[in-house]
Amino acid sequence: MPKPFSLASAFGMPPKDAVAYFRAKGYAVSDNWWEVWQASHARAFTVAKAMRMDVLTTIRTELDRAMSQGRTADQFAKDLAPTLKKLGWWGKQIWADAAGNAQEVQLGSMHRLRNIYRVNMQTAYMAGRYREQLANVDDRPYWMYVAIKDSQTRPSHAQLNGRIFRYDDPIWKHIYPPNGWGCRCRVRALTEAQVKKLGRSVENGAGYIEAIKAEAGVDKRTGEVITVDHVRINLPGGKSMQPDVGWAYSPGEAGFGTDVAIAQKLAQAKDIDLRSQLIQSLNNSELRQAQFANWVDKALENRRAGNSVQTLGFMQDSIRDVVNNKLGIEASYLMAISEKELLHADSPKHQAKGVTLSATEYQQLPLLLQQAETVLWDKANNNLMYVLPSVDGQAIKIIVNANWLIKKQPQLLNAVINVCKVQWEMLGGEQYEVIQGKLSR
Repeated sequence: MPKPFSLASAFGMPPKDAVAYFRAKGYAVSDNWWEVWQASHARAFTVAKAMRMDVLTTIRTELDRAMSQGRTADQFAKDLAPTLKKLGWWGKQIWADAAGNAQEVQLGSMHRLRNIYRVNMQTAYMAGRYREQLANVDDRPYWMYVAIKDSQTRPSHAQLNGRIFRYDDPIWKHIYPPNGWGCRCRVRALTEAQVKKLGRSVENGAGYIEAIKAEAGVDKRTGEVITVDHVRINLPGGKSMQPDVGWAYSPGEAGFGTDVAIAQKLAQAKDIDLRSQLIQSLNNSELRQAQFANWVDKALENRRAGNSVQTLGFMQDSIRDVVNNKLGIEASYLMAISEKELLHADSPKHQAKGVTLSATEYQQLPLLLQQAETVLWDKANNNLMYVLPSVDGQAIKIIVNANWLIKKQPQLLNAVINVCKVQWEMLGGEQYEVIQGKLSR
């Protein structure tokens, strides 16, 4: 059995990337674990046989608390078990699947809760490590696989110990840990000097990867043997390694992508919730779009501005370079809007003037910023103006102040301070300098 895993004792303070990665996940329900396959797990939280949202939400909420507070597997299981028992998700029960077939299955148990904890903690932590290492490849472009060499380590994992590949070698798509249940392997990022000091060579893993089919289990409803896409890593000398079925992928790559610049920009999001929103945005997550739309609806309905802030994406490098030159600063990459500024844009005063956006247009603000082909520099106010046509023929202008302090936020952000509609002719004149695109109807 693997040693008990404790995020608190192993890693100290909970890594922001790990928590943000976990919070960015949506929900997926399934009878069988293979129905939510590999990379999909990186974007959706799921527990096999947890077909009720109240059960899935309860487990997820407790995992978030355990991760954020550095709680152990035993503490997690002990705290969660009473609630799951009240919900009826406990012990062996006769379970009817979606097709109405009945069978005896194991739902909640202390052993299973500890496994749920370990899998989610290890996957989230390693995804966070991946993002951190990807952001630092300019200095440490070589990654070394490190296996804990003791009696509990799988021999096939131990065969990878000490092997070094560049960060962009395709082999990492399949072997970046964890590579199975209870896997304790990790990756160490190295400089070129460190590689030389170790006396090791950098290998090319592209030729080691063999695509195969593997058995994932048996569908008890039909008796069908389920086969899935898998890989075998054929190492020099005739040895080979296979991750456990369902583990031959990189959670970090699936969650964060492979763009080094994006990985570096994500580090600027000091607030965990803002970082999780950005991760969802990177994955074009429907969950993120729905969350932002819901946030807009609630703010416009309640009309009481709190301290809530929502991210809108990243400022383009070319736009940021102009801002840096204009203001003599290093502007943030992150773009955001607060409840206060959303309600300012939709204030009764602006409504009376007929310059407010529709609810749908407010909900699409992240998309509108991406679609704006024209960006102006307002010389009088030293801020940016993103411009695009509205459905009614007017121009939508989104005003952005660089490095703006939003209340309760731990860092400066590029803040949307107003959004409104104007006539196109009002955007001409010497006050505005076109820095991207051109003004046209």
